[in-house]
Amino acid sequence: MSKRIFIYYCALCGGGAALLAWVVLALTGLDRVESDLLHSILVAAIFGMAVGGALGALDSFLNAPAGQRLIRVLGVAAFGLIGGLVAGMLCELLTKVTPWLRFVGWISVGVAVGASIHLYDLVQSLLSGRPVGLSKQKLIKGVICGALGGGVGGVLFSFLDLIQVRDTLPRTSLVLALVTLGLAIGLFAGLAHFILKEAWIKVESGFRPGRELVLDKMETTIGRSESCDLGLFGDNSVDPVHARIECQGESYFLADAGSDGGTFLNNRRVTQSIKLHSGDRIRVGGSVLMFGERAR
Repeated sequence: MSKRIFIYYCALCGGGAALLAWVVLALTGLDRVESDLLHSILVAAIFGMAVGGALGALDSFLNAPAGQRLIRVLGVAAFGLIGGLVAGMLCELLTKVTPWLRFVGWISVGVAVGASIHLYDLVQSLLSGRPVGLSKQKLIKGVICGALGGGVGGVLFSFLDLIQVRDTLPRTSLVLALVTLGLAIGLFAGLAHFILKEAWIKVESGFRPGRELVLDKMETTIGRSESCDLGLFGDNSVDPVHARIECQGESYFLADAGSDGGTFLNNRRVTQSIKLHSGDRIRVGGSVLMFGERAR
């Protein structure tokens, strides 16, 4: 998947999930509760669960093994719900000080949603005893993109409140604010995925050329199996688990996984773990991958 399409999908998921959150609020009547505090908490919680779950589902579909996708999506949605509850309370408390501070509250909602997308990986690393360095980096990226998206979308939300559109067209103003907020968070989530990336591999030829996979795990697997991080399906010359890329400190190493056809780095067969450099080309079966790394 190209960068542009991925960013587009992120924005679409964020905006669509925000619209779904508004539909739930409208159908249940929760958008008309009299208490301002309860209203903010409910809106932020449902918004956080919906947008966090949607962006988490997109991330899981592209980057997680098939067997882990459902639990990841449910976990992200739960984190988004909890974060939204806290952020909604903060949002209303700040609004009591001055209406313009509402956008600061929505920044906190964006932070909660952005963090929820990557918090699952951090918890999983802690529970399994694996190093948490890369998981922390992903969490920081999520917080940054969530804050930026929440800030941009929150400014519009504050503007709608200040011109009192909510009093005349309450549901229209709310859906506009939520969808804009969701679009902004999704957009910045997609942008941050590439702007803040450290290392990645891009499929230059073979199965679905143009795809990029950010290397944000301690070990990235390449093969024909659906459990692999980078799946190269439909090529019988690719083993179920063909090769691995491991992160060791600040460097990445390529290793063959005992494949029949072998793994090749710059047209040389890999016989032992070898360090990768930006621009290296990896050949696995009929696919050629390029390794890229941002200067540190």
